[in-house]
Amino acid sequence: MFRKAILLALVGAATTLGQALSGWDDTSLTQYLLTLQHVENALFSQGLDTFADTDFTDAGYPTWVRNRISQIADHEAAHVSDMTDALGSDAPAPCTYNFPITDVDSFIDLAQQVTTIQASAGIGAVGFINGTGLEIYAASIAAAESRHAGWLTSAVEKRQPWEGPWETPLSPNEAYSLLVDYIGDCPDTNPDLPFKTYPALTVYPGYPTADGTVYVSLTLKAAASTFYLAWLDGLTVQYSPIVNGQATVPEGLDGTVYVAVVSTQAPPSDSNLVSGLAVVQFPFDSWATDTNPSTAPKKAT
Repeated sequence: MFRKAILLALVGAATTLGQALSGWDDTSLTQYLLTLQHVENALFSQGLDTFADTDFTDAGYPTWVRNRISQIADHEAAHVSDMTDALGSDAPAPCTYNFPITDVDSFIDLAQQVTTIQASAGIGAVGFINGTGLEIYAASIAAAESRHAGWLTSAVEKRQPWEGPWETPLSPNEAYSLLVDYIGDCPDTNPDLPFKTYPALTVYPGYPTADGTVYVSLTLKAAASTFYLAWLDGLTVQYSPIVNGQATVPEGLDGTVYVAVVSTQAPPSDSNLVSGLAVVQFPFDSWATDTNPSTAPKKAT
């Protein structure tokens, strides 16, 4: 496996990345973020419409879980409303959406993934905004989405409340590839955004272990002698060669991690991506390095 820092690559290749987003401007970036917000808003609305309080309690969740999710749904509706107002007649309208939610657990699991993707999308867009003030808006939404995702994984799913010291930024093409399968028919009047589409990627198991093996389901064209599975975790990316449809899981991955098939050992971009992204999970427990009561923080009196 090979490990590289995305942050250093971003700093050193600013010109290249700027060219990769040359088809975007602040209006289309806002339309893109609203397109993703429509997906999330529909997911929370559909989940709450489908599952009542009794469904949550029957699934083992206390009443306050659904109440909090209702509050998140209100936040998503506010994001959609404000961005629609800002774009005016240029705002994309909602599409039809198809979500694979069959019970409360699958709804919560997908909600956690989608809110994490939204945070990554907002962070990834900030660096390409040309000083119109949208960067503050995108960053503010990304921060809210990160809080939503952290609450879902920790308070609700009893896992980790964060991924690590850094969030993972995603480009428009990367984020869209994670959500496009949920989007159905869209109005003809919606703007034609400059997305580059990639073949869908499936990686399983979805909860792998370090040094274990994952299976990569993707039809690869023989344009490169070797393909790699890139693991995006915070501001680092690691690479595993794909051999006979299998790849070894690197060490040091935490929380929600994005994976993609690439043709070179470089941070994923339009020049080396050969698949869309997929999500894998590495839950981790809490731990303490010092449990000596004499050195523990003192409670205020």
